[in-house]
Amino acid sequence: MSRLIRFQGFWVVAFSILTLRLSYLQILRGGHYRRLAEQNRLRLVSEQAPRGLIVDREGRVLATSQTTFRIAVVPQETRDPQRIFAAVSPLVHQPVEALQREYARSRSTPYMPATIASRVPKEVAIRLEEERWRTPGLLVRQEMARRYPGGNCAAHLLGYLSQPTAEEWPLLKHYGIRPYDLVGRMGIERLFDEALRGRSGGMMVEVNHQGRQVRMLGRRTPQAGEKVVLTIDAQLQSLIEQAFGTQPGACVVLNPETGAVLAMVSQPAFAPEAFIGPDRNTVQGFLTDASTPLLNRATVGTYQPGSIAKLITAIAALEHGLITPSTVIHCPGSLTIGDRTFRCWNRDGHGSLTLADAVMQSCNVYFMQVGRRLGVSRLRAAMEQAGLSHRTGWPMEEQSGHLPQRRLTEGEVALLSIGQGELLVTVVQAAVIASAFANGGWVAEPWVVSAIGGHSVESRVPRRRLGWSAASIRAVRGGMQAVVRNPAGTGHRAFTEAVSIAGKTGTAQTHVPGRTHGWFVGFCPVEQPRAALAVMAEYGGSGGELPTEIARHICEYLAWPRQI
Repeated sequence: MSRLIRFQGFWVVAFSILTLRLSYLQILRGGHYRRLAEQNRLRLVSEQAPRGLIVDREGRVLATSQTTFRIAVVPQETRDPQRIFAAVSPLVHQPVEALQREYARSRSTPYMPATIASRVPKEVAIRLEEERWRTPGLLVRQEMARRYPGGNCAAHLLGYLSQPTAEEWPLLKHYGIRPYDLVGRMGIERLFDEALRGRSGGMMVEVNHQGRQVRMLGRRTPQAGEKVVLTIDAQLQSLIEQAFGTQPGACVVLNPETGAVLAMVSQPAFAPEAFIGPDRNTVQGFLTDASTPLLNRATVGTYQPGSIAKLITAIAALEHGLITPSTVIHCPGSLTIGDRTFRCWNRDGHGSLTLADAVMQSCNVYFMQVGRRLGVSRLRAAMEQAGLSHRTGWPMEEQSGHLPQRRLTEGEVALLSIGQGELLVTVVQAAVIASAFANGGWVAEPWVVSAIGGHSVESRVPRRRLGWSAASIRAVRGGMQAVVRNPAGTGHRAFTEAVSIAGKTGTAQTHVPGRTHGWFVGFCPVEQPRAALAVMAEYGGSGGELPTEIARHICEYLAWPRQI
């Protein structure tokens, strides 16, 4: 009898516990488990929106999208990822070890898909999709891959894309970005990422216990990103890049009246598509390359300007009445200040020179003497007024350069007047200064986007007047014309019968003995300037060599009637 009582007591306790547990699950936690059941029954199949086109001023496509497929693994849905690697490996022609490495690199949290293969052919994606219900955790996604038809063309201007990191995604998800979406990392892709990205769509489907679709409950059509129209000329851009060849350097070509960028080149460049492809070795190569291909030398690189700074020295002296166009200064080949002797590039001397002669032959002694007459305060003020040590207003990555603010010795002032010493400028700053000589003394901020989504975008900031007199500009421009037109000019290699060109060469010393930066700044055609430009060859020798030849190619291209 006692055993029967204990047996009954056991079952009473057991049923009491079961009743309490069921009550807890059904009453207290029923809503929670009902939501989980709905989540297991309902699946959102997302559809990526095509990223917006980026085109040049003539409608030539610089960046577009194409449909590809991606294979991923959802960690929380599989107990054996090795089985997935083994199934995928022969179809994508990659070893299991490579898929394992990609999985380890991409995995962050259990619910975030970890990509193991990208840009998979359609037939392979279809085959894997048919087997997906037998392989828990395998995910086949259709996605829009970014494609750059021009390869490396305008890479620094366009930028590149990549997936958000595990650290970035918790913040980016509030902006509708999914773990495997691509976000802009540089250039136009970053600046207009939201407009280019569009709005993703998808389907809400009901699935059975095997995860197979039963019916579709609703669908939202993806909305493509907006088209961005740039002011650049892709053909001109490509021409300049080819002219540089393997020589590192940069070039900026502007419309001097509006500030619209017609070309912006930085060499060496990189392949934007590499950052969204499976080849991580190529990306690592860009990151570790000693030639820094990811650096935009046009806006972020800073360099001594050398003799192109003489244009500012000249016009400052004219404006202050310290010289006239006919003022003659003798160059014996050197200038002694205190216990230091500064030599002209022509050791034999240039003899007696007027301003136009000094600009044409880029005489160091002439401009050092002029700089001494100006003094550090007026020289520094003129350079600041022209925009040195200040950003130009370029809407993307840009450095401001450097203009020394400390007290300078008389010898340091002489060096500053010829663009040496502590003075540093960017190529885009040099192009803006060239445009001021072209348009009569106005500075316009450089800009590059003319339309977004069919709506025109105008230059927002009005031009700034420098206050230079027409007579002073005319005097300096006369010397710039002689630089190219006169056979004795330092930039005579830029001469062409096709178009009249005004310019100034520069050869800037560097910290590397025997190696100099070569410069050419100028505009064309002289009669009615339509383009202002700055070309810099990094450790490329004299400005009268490659930079001058590139300037000729640019102006000859623009000599044909074009609406710029």
